[in-house]
Amino acid sequence: MRDLPRADEPRLTLCSVSFHNARHLALNRRLAARLAGTGALPWVVAENTPPGGQDRLHEDAESFKVIPGVDAGHRPNYQHTEALQRCLEHVETRFLLVLDPDFYLLQPGWATTVPAYMLEHRLAFFGVPWHPKHLDKYRYFPCVHCMFIDLAQVPVDRLDFRPACADRSEAASPRRSGRLADIGRMLTLQGRRKNYRDTGTRLYREFARHPTLMHECATPVYRLPEDFPGTANPLSPRARLFEALLPDSLCYLPKRKDSYTRTGFRETTGFTLPPHWEEFMWDAAPFGFHVRRNAAKGGRDENAELALLEDALDALAFKGGMKTRQPGRTRSPAAPCRGTTADQQK
Repeated sequence: MRDLPRADEPRLTLCSVSFHNARHLALNRRLAARLAGTGALPWVVAENTPPGGQDRLHEDAESFKVIPGVDAGHRPNYQHTEALQRCLEHVETRFLLVLDPDFYLLQPGWATTVPAYMLEHRLAFFGVPWHPKHLDKYRYFPCVHCMFIDLAQVPVDRLDFRPACADRSEAASPRRSGRLADIGRMLTLQGRRKNYRDTGTRLYREFARHPTLMHECATPVYRLPEDFPGTANPLSPRARLFEALLPDSLCYLPKRKDSYTRTGFRETTGFTLPPHWEEFMWDAAPFGFHVRRNAAKGGRDENAELALLEDALDALAFKGGMKTRQPGRTRSPAAPCRGTTADQQK
């Protein structure tokens, strides 16, 4: 059990896995220095980029503790997990933040306000959920894109980031039409949700329904119907009626009230992010965004995207002004992703 740190000690360590992410990490470190609200934070990075690969972080990189990632003998589908587990060996603070290199936190003072908020509300986990446009992912629990953990409640040796079923193949969608097609897609969706292949799903299975350990999520921005990944309109009367009769695990849209919002960055700051970047809000203010570098990666210009990212950070953080969350502020009455056993996905 980890005690509270002294006033002169860092209370938070960041852990990331890099795979061709040196430039994103450099931008993220600069952003953290601007907004974190504390001194230099320990940041451990497991480098999975092959030697000589593009955007590999050097072992002597300033501001990071760079450790070797996986080697050639790693287990297939576990390269991210195994590298992340190695980072945990270097964590000595009470709070841990697991952060993707391309996830950018925007709220001023987050390194102090988030741990303070977690202490105030006795949260073991806080972060962002899988964006609801990823239809086959778990809901209402932080994912490893951005996950704060209180190690006084969940010790490091209980953190198992392995996928739940990484070696299983996904079932193919049945080829049907009409109502049979709807039923086939639902059953396939349920099957994929039972066989998660993502880093962190064992944590979800162990802690999302834990009777005493609490968790909470920031709110994803989901503008429907335009952001829905399929061709159907999930807000049509037929779709609403159909999903009203089904449990959450069979539905395309999360059923929990206020688990996503249409009000995002462009509505609150006037700056519009690219459509594949995922936005998250906290207390009606931008919390952070995920660039999602793997989305349509083959057809994207990474240099142009990095230039756009720098423009976004200038507008939202470096030159612009972000709303600061006041320490000790009472939680919003609507906390749709907060809980232990109540209202969990069936």
